[in-house]
Amino acid sequence: MRPRPAREFRRRNSLLYHRKLLREVFTEYMKKVKITIVLLLLVLVAGAVVYFSRSNREYTGYEVVKELESSEVPNYREVNGNLVRYGAEGAQAVSKDGTILWNITYQTMKDPSFSFCGTMAAVADIGTKQYLLTDGTGITKSFSTPYQIQALCVAKQGVTAVLMNAEEKDYIYLYSKEGEVLTEMETVVARDGFPLAIALSEDGTKLVTSYMKVEGDEPVSSVTFYNFGEVGQNYTRNLVGQVQYAECLVPRISFWDNNTVAVVGGNVIELFSMKEIPASIQKKEISAEIKSIAFGDYFCMITESKDGQKVLEAYDKAGELRMKKVITFSYVGLHTAGKEVILYSYSGCEIYEVGRGLSYEGTFEGGVRYMFAIGGNRYYLVENRLVRVIKLV
Repeated sequence: MRPRPAREFRRRNSLLYHRKLLREVFTEYMKKVKITIVLLLLVLVAGAVVYFSRSNREYTGYEVVKELESSEVPNYREVNGNLVRYGAEGAQAVSKDGTILWNITYQTMKDPSFSFCGTMAAVADIGTKQYLLTDGTGITKSFSTPYQIQALCVAKQGVTAVLMNAEEKDYIYLYSKEGEVLTEMETVVARDGFPLAIALSEDGTKLVTSYMKVEGDEPVSSVTFYNFGEVGQNYTRNLVGQVQYAECLVPRISFWDNNTVAVVGGNVIELFSMKEIPASIQKKEISAEIKSIAFGDYFCMITESKDGQKVLEAYDKAGELRMKKVITFSYVGLHTAGKEVILYSYSGCEIYEVGRGLSYEGTFEGGVRYMFAIGGNRYYLVENRLVRVIKLV
């Protein structure tokens, strides 16, 4: 047998060497991959543990984070995580660290009605012919109207819808931030009925109204949808939809967000999608009496049956029921933010988490006038003499 040439031997040797080297590199790489996978799994497990421990946590007490300047004004609201307090002579927005965001003073109002959207706030004394508009920077403008104001709604950029009454006719004007008339609508009581409510979208381009008239001996409510944008120009009077509810009053309509409308009647609740024209998402017939409603990430409602049983329900924007609880707590106020639903009485509260249930119940020595969630387990607690920011522990 002839000996193999040295060149062929070296070539085979080199292949063996490179195969061995590749195998070692691949083995080392797989070790690192396995270590990385294990570390990722550990991180995911740790995150899951933290998440579920937090979501399943039941709080047993609270601590005071900050005390805000006390005020004797009668009314409070939570707006974008800030506290708005208002009365007959003025209104003020305060952040959770106590900073004054804006302040409005006005001549004494007998029946002030506020509307908030983003940083904008509008207020009118119902029955008068004037409203005020503030943009959240301290600049406040006053505008006059031709008829007595019955209701108003403001959009994020300052467009304001004002419902006005003039004996046998009612008017709805849309005003710009500068007070210019953008749209004017007229309704006749004998033909269209009495106005019950109006709602304006966040961008100021869509309006929903609720009117009631009597047909025979029964009330009939008519909810009408208007679009003042490009799509609405193709419809007569910008009217893009109308729904009637027989034997029912509809005193509350709200834009849940810019494209979702909630219609709340005496015996029905219906959600509509309204990106341009309305389309029903979910309709729920109600036999019990609606006692309270609140909007946030969820629509929350408390009803009371004829036998006195109170039920708390929470719905998402798809109209799906996400929580239903029978409650025995004697509440005076309802508020919701995020997944939390707060019921408060004059002395304490119950806090529920949507999809879970009761997460806290307790009493407060200083009494309770209002209670609002502001995120991070923190709350505004408006007591009889103090305003506190508290945190559950």
